[in-house]
Amino acid sequence: MRLNIQRLSQDGSVDRVDSFEVPESEGMTVLDALLWVREFKDPTVGVRYSCRRANACKECLATVNGQRTYTCIVPATDEVLVEPLSHKPLVRDAVTRL
Repeated sequence: MRLNIQRLSQDGSVDRVDSFEVPESEGMTVLDALLWVREFKDPTVGVRYSCRRANACKECLATVNGQRTYTCIVPATDEVLVEPLSHKPLVRDAVTRL
């Protein structure tokens, strides 16, 4: 699957979309794909989470393919775009202040 991540910084010095090819696995979520990219391709990718697949912590909230949702519950499909929430202060990449 192709994971596209909007890379942003608070000061505006970074504003681009990076694309990563992520090996697919059964039941993989967008959060799984983000964590794979951070572990194996780019350790600078900003992602926030506390739990996995429980939808309890509410920290992995982001915009996925134009929809505000939790990355831990959205299946990773053929191509995904992850962006920060537009109405929250930006920390970096898909991470906003909650």
